[in-house]
Amino acid sequence: MIVHYFVQLNKKQMKKITFLLIIQFMLLSGVKAQDVEKNFVPYYMKDGEVALFERKGAKIEAKAIGFGYGGVNQYLTIFNSKYSSVRFQSNAVPKFVMSLDEGIDPFDIIIISKADVVKKRKKYRRFIQKGNSMGGGSKDISQHLIIPELKKINKNLYEVMMPSLAPGEYAFQPIYKGTEANNIMGTSGEVRIYCFGIDE
Repeated sequence: MIVHYFVQLNKKQMKKITFLLIIQFMLLSGVKAQDVEKNFVPYYMKDGEVALFERKGAKIEAKAIGFGYGGVNQYLTIFNSKYSSVRFQSNAVPKFVMSLDEGIDPFDIIIISKADVVKKRKKYRRFIQKGNSMGGGSKDISQHLIIPELKKINKNLYEVMMPSLAPGEYAFQPIYKGTEANNIMGTSGEVRIYCFGIDE
């Protein structure tokens, strides 16, 4: 009887999981490249439609680490805004999508940076972009970055395959490709980046 109960329970669970997967597939497969206004701009799925991430202007800054012994890091810093207005729960992150120009290789085209943890009184978000060692060579900053794979949905539209995300603030690194590359730099020299936050 106990074995029979668990078999029945597993069948019910499998039906529920299958149903949810079908719904997700239908929502994603219903998205078309023409639904996305701009190429090389990230979107997320909300109620079956694409929605924009928060777009903020960030200053490019260089910061010496450990009085210079740890080299120099380059950051994209958003001042007077510590938290993104676009937020997701860590266990309910929606699908991310992006449309690319035809013929573009999707490999490593998207890089997402997690903001440094700063003191509570600080009112900024700081995302590492690259780093140089004291000797001038490039530093390994891969622990601060996420490079997701892209899964083709249709035509030039891709799903951004995100791993599990820890709570914190995140930003898409600028993509200097296509017509959107002309819209990255602001008139005051700021770099426009797309951001989101993850809550527990």
